[in-house]
Amino acid sequence: MDVEKTLREMHGVYKADPVTAVRGQGFIKILHRVLAEDLRGNLSDQAVKNGVTVKEEATIFGSHKPKDVDVAVIEPNNGPLLLIGVRSQMSSVGKNALTYYEGIVGECISLQDRYPLAVHGYVYLHPLRPIKEGKEEEVVDHSRYARLYESITGREGHTYKDIKGVFDQFGYMVVDFDADPPTLRDDIVRASVPKTDLQISTFVERMIDTFKRRTLFIDIFK
Repeated sequence: MDVEKTLREMHGVYKADPVTAVRGQGFIKILHRVLAEDLRGNLSDQAVKNGVTVKEEATIFGSHKPKDVDVAVIEPNNGPLLLIGVRSQMSSVGKNALTYYEGIVGECISLQDRYPLAVHGYVYLHPLRPIKEGKEEEVVDHSRYARLYESITGREGHTYKDIKGVFDQFGYMVVDFDADPPTLRDDIVRASVPKTDLQISTFVERMIDTFKRRTLFIDIFK
């Protein structure tokens, strides 16, 4: 992933029209696209020949209702192999973050109930300081949120299929949109959760590595 290019594009879309960018999802769909492109670039030739696809905004059946999954790797005969959710909060973080946290855990459980063998990941983006007009002085406790996301990351071990509500991998992006170019503040995240890698720069690689470790009987990625 070209992080600098991606953040520049996202910043431009947001600043041009914040309301439309968020409500129309134009801002976050840039990140969907980049993650999907990275995954497509890592598919093996045989996987492509066999009809494996990377789909954005895929409607996937959860345990109780369909879920719109932001990025999905799908095999035509066996369904979802790898699922990624993506969310950004550009303002009112303290007001809504815990509600959204509860929501993504519930979504994770629903999808893992139905697809326990799939690799499940999530990417969450917060600004270093909100860039929405009138919200610039809001203080965001990034350290607290890093620890929250760490607590639902790392579905490991021989009994991983029985673990629900914990993602295999997580990416937490703290972005300084006031810098030129916009800059990732991975240093803040690392200081808060030094034992867990939540970097977006390694996220796709970590998802693929998890898939390869678990699914030895099929070669999907290079």
